[in-house]
Amino acid sequence: MSAYCDAVQAQNGCGLPAVVNYTKFDYQGGSQNWDMGQDKQGVMYFANNEGLLSFDGSHWKLYPLPNSTVIWSLAVSDDGKIYVGGQDEIGYFSPDVNGILTYTSLKDNIPEQHKKFADIWHIAIMGSRIFFQADGRIFEYNGKSIRVYPSNSQWLFMGRAGEHIYASDRMAGLLQFDKNQWAPVARGKKLTGILIAGILQMGKDSIYIVSRTNGIFLLHNDSISTVLNNTPDHLYINAAAKINEEELMLATSSGGCQVLNIRSNVWQSYSNDQGLQNNNALSVFKDASNNLWTGLNSGISYINYNSAIRYLQVGKASNLPGYSTSIFNNRLYVATSSGLYSAPVANSNDIHITRDDFSLVKNTENREAWNLAGINGHLLLGSDNGSYEVQGTEARQLSGDAGTWYFLPLSSVYPVQDIIVGTYYGLKRLRYEGNSFHDEGKIEGTPDSYRFMALDANGDIWASHPYRGVYRVSLSDNRKKYSFHLYTVSDGLPSTLNNFVFKIKNQILFATSGGLYEFNPSSQKFSPSGFLSAVFGRMKVRYLTEDKEGNIWFCNEKGTGVVHFSADTGGLPKVTYFPELAGQLLPKFENIYPYNRENVFIGSEKGLIHLDYQRYTSSQQRITVRLGMVKITGRTDSTIYGGYQDTDPAAAASGSNREILQLPSAFNAFHFEYSSPVYDFQQNITYSYQLEGYDNDWSSWDSKTEKDYTNLSNGEYTFKVKARDYQHNESPVMSYTFIIKAPWYKTTWAILGYMAILAGLVFMIRRYLKHKLLLQQQKFEEEQKKLRYIHHLELEKNEKEIIRLQKEKLEQEVLLKKKELANTSMHLMEKSDTLTKIKERVSRLNSETNDIKSITDLIKDAEKINANWEVFAAHFDELNDDFLNKLKKQYPQLTTSDLKVCAYIKLNLTTKEISQLLNITVRGVEVSRYRIRKKIGLPTEQSLSTFFNQI
Repeated sequence: MSAYCDAVQAQNGCGLPAVVNYTKFDYQGGSQNWDMGQDKQGVMYFANNEGLLSFDGSHWKLYPLPNSTVIWSLAVSDDGKIYVGGQDEIGYFSPDVNGILTYTSLKDNIPEQHKKFADIWHIAIMGSRIFFQADGRIFEYNGKSIRVYPSNSQWLFMGRAGEHIYASDRMAGLLQFDKNQWAPVARGKKLTGILIAGILQMGKDSIYIVSRTNGIFLLHNDSISTVLNNTPDHLYINAAAKINEEELMLATSSGGCQVLNIRSNVWQSYSNDQGLQNNNALSVFKDASNNLWTGLNSGISYINYNSAIRYLQVGKASNLPGYSTSIFNNRLYVATSSGLYSAPVANSNDIHITRDDFSLVKNTENREAWNLAGINGHLLLGSDNGSYEVQGTEARQLSGDAGTWYFLPLSSVYPVQDIIVGTYYGLKRLRYEGNSFHDEGKIEGTPDSYRFMALDANGDIWASHPYRGVYRVSLSDNRKKYSFHLYTVSDGLPSTLNNFVFKIKNQILFATSGGLYEFNPSSQKFSPSGFLSAVFGRMKVRYLTEDKEGNIWFCNEKGTGVVHFSADTGGLPKVTYFPELAGQLLPKFENIYPYNRENVFIGSEKGLIHLDYQRYTSSQQRITVRLGMVKITGRTDSTIYGGYQDTDPAAAASGSNREILQLPSAFNAFHFEYSSPVYDFQQNITYSYQLEGYDNDWSSWDSKTEKDYTNLSNGEYTFKVKARDYQHNESPVMSYTFIIKAPWYKTTWAILGYMAILAGLVFMIRRYLKHKLLLQQQKFEEEQKKLRYIHHLELEKNEKEIIRLQKEKLEQEVLLKKKELANTSMHLMEKSDTLTKIKERVSRLNSETNDIKSITDLIKDAEKINANWEVFAAHFDELNDDFLNKLKKQYPQLTTSDLKVCAYIKLNLTTKEISQLLNITVRGVEVSRYRIRKKIGLPTEQSLSTFFNQI
């Protein structure tokens, strides 16, 4: 799709309406489009070479005829049926139960003798009666049957005008359908043989007959007269359509589309040079919004004829940007990059200007013309070559030392005597005396470029520099010198770059990258302004200007618009944006000239944009939304809703007459297409949608016209969509409800089966768990029994170990006592032996003396006291596991002395200790040990002590 906005001047406004072109690659159909129509929902239809084309503002669809023939004609009835005629085919398209357009052929309703015909060239509808015109006959369809009206020679044309249907016969001339028959029109013979392109009613009783090559005729009061003998350049007319009671639109074969004012006989051309794709126009149509469509030999063009925004090219030179605009002394002046242009204005309230009306103002050619200012009843021009005063079509130079940006009067009381001029290199002064301006030369001061300036209440001049900051300029008393202070980020500005100064409502405002700022004299700092903070906030503002009514026109980062103050809003600001202007204004050279409410001129990259603000705000079209398609997506796509359900848009939107579609569970992916068939601002419409049952809330607003959902589970869903225009007006909600059935495994019987299986599983599981619990209890009891037994064994073991340890301790203690007893016994035994020896020796003495006898008695008493060896041996064996008896039994050859030595060795006594006990030498002990070894046969490598411990 291509857009073209530089066409010819339209009759109902200044400048050119926008033209939007659609090629065959856009709509994917045939090149030629022979006829057009529109239904009550706003959908456009086109009779195309390859079938019926439909367009809802976003989506094109092609519906071929069964025999794939070309469609020559179409007409849309009040009940929404689209009647078509093609080669050897008549019928209509209507929605089926799923809202999908399907074709119904009417050929079977034609009487057998008339079924063979060539082409259907025109279709006319009168109530419930549909007329199809072929060369040899006219078919009338009443909803059930078809009646045939043969021609006397050849039917050349048929069409409806007002409440009548007219037809042209090659021999009979013009006829009118009346009382179920075709009757000649009075003086209709005058049109005999003339090819007719269209019959249109203009007014109550005037029928205009547009011929292809013979001009235009008027049928009035049973009289036919010639209104126009011929068209410009002898154009061949293919079709005609009524625009309003004064204007006709004609499709020509070589001149594109022509708009004719039938009252003033003024022609306007829409051809290839003015935006159409080609000059061979086959059909024309005015839609419900009073905009124009034309079917071309190659493509379709849409002319936004009823738009309040139009485009005006300045002069014949192309692409001249408009820097400044002013209406002065009945002339429109436009400052451009190639000089100052002007055009005469006959009526300042109803301006009609074409690019051919512009002429270059003398002495301004080939120079940048920057700014226009009306001061003291004079028009001043600032240009690249200095300052000029414009007088009609000629400009007189006032100063030429430096390029001029801006004119700033130093007083609000007129006439103003001093005007400060901002130039490329500083400030200059103009003096107004004797009804003329005089150059007072350059004002002494630091030079800089002063393009934006404003005068505050203190007489200081504020000037902004786009790259350095903001200047406050103070003039000397004689206004021949100036000083300045530069304010930057350190003084409160959000940025040093892109600051602009404007005076709005007698208040100095600074448009910055962070919104509007003001200067606080007490703090000598800049701070955010509360002025219109609710409107702009912290948005980047580039341009401000105030019109005569106090409305503020602006350009900010969001777009171009106006802040309107009125009693209707209680004095509160109401913002209107113009999204159609996006990207068309001059960056950093934005300028808006609000001359009055009907004529607002906006500088653009290609001349001027003319805005009829009054019309723009008063003729808002009601926005609607249309659900154009619901499609199941997957391996194979299938359309389940085609967008057509009810002829009443409200009923169609609510879905009240639509049966809810139930789909198998396998269909869980959906594609939705929606649009708003409002063609004049289609690019500025946004949409919001919600799938109830899936989405929790509405989506954010977006310009997309399609939405996909995948992997939806079973259940009931309602897809809802609404549209919103650039003024935030919302359409009624369009909805579509459908049900995805549960899969077999989610049906009621399946659920009952699942419940039965679940119950069985629960029973089996409970039984199994009960059995398992019983086993676990048994196992647990066995484990507990085992643990108790092990615990008992552990306790017994521990008790035994304690007993054993206690026993060992007692045994050690007993052993120690026994050893001490044994030692004591041994000592006593040794003493006994000693006493025995003493006794023996005493006995050898003379025993006659009483003393000796008494000694002997004492020794005997001592012997009684000391135990003998047998007693020791008995005690020793008791303590040493019967050691001596075992040793004596095993080795009977051992003597008592040997046994003593063995007992002492068993007691781990040393050789020295044994020698003392036995009262022998150590050597004697060794001899005894050796003798004992021999007697018991003990090897040399084994010790006696180890051997005795083993017995």
